[in-house]
Amino acid sequence: MKLLILGENCLINLSSFNRSIFTTFSLIASIYARQIAAVTPKKHTVIVLENNENINYNEEYDCVHIHFKTGLAKEAYKMADEYRKAGKIVILSGTHTTALPEEAKTHADSVLIGSAEHLWPIALKDLEKGKLKPIYDSKNYNKPDTLITKNFEIPTNQTIIGIIEATRGCPYKCDFCQESNVQSGSIFQVRPIEEIIKDIKKIPQKFLFFCDASLTIDTTYTKKLFRKMKPFHKKFICEGNADVLAKDEELLKLAYEAGCIEWTVGFESFSQQTLVDINKKTNTIEEFAKVVKNIHKYKMAVLGNFIFGFDQDTPNIFQLTRDNIKKLGLDSARFAILTPYPGTPLFNKMEKESRITTYDWSKYNRKNVVFKPKNMTVEELKIGFKKISEDFNSISNLIYRDIRSLKYGIYPFLSTVERNIESYLNRPKKWL
Repeated sequence: MKLLILGENCLINLSSFNRSIFTTFSLIASIYARQIAAVTPKKHTVIVLENNENINYNEEYDCVHIHFKTGLAKEAYKMADEYRKAGKIVILSGTHTTALPEEAKTHADSVLIGSAEHLWPIALKDLEKGKLKPIYDSKNYNKPDTLITKNFEIPTNQTIIGIIEATRGCPYKCDFCQESNVQSGSIFQVRPIEEIIKDIKKIPQKFLFFCDASLTIDTTYTKKLFRKMKPFHKKFICEGNADVLAKDEELLKLAYEAGCIEWTVGFESFSQQTLVDINKKTNTIEEFAKVVKNIHKYKMAVLGNFIFGFDQDTPNIFQLTRDNIKKLGLDSARFAILTPYPGTPLFNKMEKESRITTYDWSKYNRKNVVFKPKNMTVEELKIGFKKISEDFNSISNLIYRDIRSLKYGIYPFLSTVERNIESYLNRPKKWL
């Protein structure tokens, strides 16, 4: 069969300039589309598209597979409907379909709930027999203990940053996190280190981006991986949890020796009560400064993530964050508005309280307010978010942070410059 697998980039409407930026750096590369393609039986012809410039609804395919998150559901459904109108069989997967399979089913011939890589080959066998089921639920099938995913080799020489996955799943299940709260999302799995090393050898780019939720969940595993990576002289970016990064200097030393140039850390809030309420067990505010100090000690940059709109937040949260974030000395930061994604305890709570204000999934992008805040107005949340985002990402602040990061070396400097450019291009005035 001839199969088309669409990456999430196909669902994103970008200007030509922004498309060239994202395509070049590949920070939103469609790794899941590639992995789904990688587990497709070799007897099939597989086409993977990673941008929407080559979409042709009339091209002959036996099946079209679209994998997506909630923020892209509206575009995914629109595209699925067009392919079905053209007579194609459409299968949908991803965190959104896992959270809302019945909704997704109205736009597809079949929906995969849970692990798409595991269910896709099963669905293909049924499709060949003419017995495709409307829903495939991974809880009804035996799953392997280790990840069966691997990278699918498609031309990526036009990108500067390659993308790879070593582990999947997060056991901490923060109330707002869709990835860890949908089915199988909290089950932590690892790939064999030898398999990852083989992938690293094949990836032509010097720079890598680990898309893992966190490389600090199993530090024994991660340390082994970092030791194995040393001879390849790659440079990479990864994510980690504050509690480990504040204490485990051996991990940070090995990360630096393996080529790490930046850690992304989900600090989320400077309110300890908020962190407790959202089940963010890995964060203690008193350790935040130690996290940044430790990472900088080993000459790596720090990107901090922060969210606004939690129930404990009042309009004062923006000034509190502004004051504390300066003390941390972050190299870059991403700010987001709290988003109650389907499948999360946060969504269930807000829906029960009748606080969800829209089910237009295109607005579930962490830049729009889609709920009624508890201790501030919608306008106060919008204005506060916009102001802190634009203040932090002003030209003068960007230049200051870029220059400051030079002391950690050329690669952390380049990473910091790229992150700050990305934040500047994506500042809130484009959204609100």
